[in-house]
Amino acid sequence: MAVASALTVSSTAIANDLRINGFMNVTAGHLSSEDVSLGGYDNGVMFDPDTLVGLQLAKQVNDTTSATVQLISRGSDDFDTEASWAYVTYSASDNTDLRIGRLRTPYFHYSDFLEVGYAYNWIRPPALVYRLDIFSSINGVDATHRFSVGDADAMVQLYTGRYQDELSGYQSDLEKAVGLVASVTKGSLSIRASYHQADFSMDVDPSQAGPNGRSLDNLAAAAAQAGVGDDFLVDMSTAKFYQASVSYDDGASSVIAEWTALEQETAAFIDDSAYLVSAAHRFGTLTGHLTYVMAEDDLESGTVGSFQKLAESKESSIIVGVRYDYDSSTAVKFDVQHHDEDTINGQDGDSGVLYQAGMSLVF
Repeated sequence: MAVASALTVSSTAIANDLRINGFMNVTAGHLSSEDVSLGGYDNGVMFDPDTLVGLQLAKQVNDTTSATVQLISRGSDDFDTEASWAYVTYSASDNTDLRIGRLRTPYFHYSDFLEVGYAYNWIRPPALVYRLDIFSSINGVDATHRFSVGDADAMVQLYTGRYQDELSGYQSDLEKAVGLVASVTKGSLSIRASYHQADFSMDVDPSQAGPNGRSLDNLAAAAAQAGVGDDFLVDMSTAKFYQASVSYDDGASSVIAEWTALEQETAAFIDDSAYLVSAAHRFGTLTGHLTYVMAEDDLESGTVGSFQKLAESKESSIIVGVRYDYDSSTAVKFDVQHHDEDTINGQDGDSGVLYQAGMSLVF
């Protein structure tokens, strides 16, 4: 809510209710070990992985209709610009909105402000929980209804859509995507839960396996020789994603716990679960925070599980950070993240420390 207010205050009216809001995250990071993979960093000082700039344009077309576009340029994508949002909103009533276009996929507690670093204490939300980056936006429609339950505020959102793009060298298609989000807020306490489902396809082709073949092609070919090849094809395979979070913020102290789980019909991708628990306390313009994050895979049994074992992972992180709001709409952040790869690709992993310093602002 504070971020929404900040964006509203900092918006610039150009003409006839056209509003422009901006946000920027500038971050430097250094990873202590080359043997650990974390957030796109290596053991040199890097700026690209978590540096981005965004502009949001909103136009009130008439009393019931508005148009919104959000443009993002990420350092991790060589600052190529993309439209992460591009939708039309129809306000059916004061409490019900219908949207159509390119929408944020509402997987997580912070999905609506995923790129707005000013909205949260971390440099970035923990990646072990906040995964599914490639599907963060979807082309479709949604409906949101807000209502009261006693003295609590509630919201229900229903969406459907489709996503098509290239993913790790494969043509990917997320069809028949549907999701339901529900949240309740009473005073300092908020509870959110969501369910998402889609049919997922990729052009995995075992006949193209070989020394220079793509990894999933080779995996499907090897599985076929063991008699379980069909399990590793990705053809209209149903994927389900579950999320639940509880947060408390009384203005001085805050706590959030978030849990997610991913279930796949295809064995080419492994079922997993992840959670985070984070606590923070504000000391005037300073905020200190501590977070624990855990993620692990859930293998199938038998021959299928023995193939999945080759890609199994179990990881955890502890994040300690400080946020300094030295002026309005601007925060300086310092995070130290100890990351432990208990298991990576079925083997014992390593550990490392990611040091980050950054600035987040809205304008």
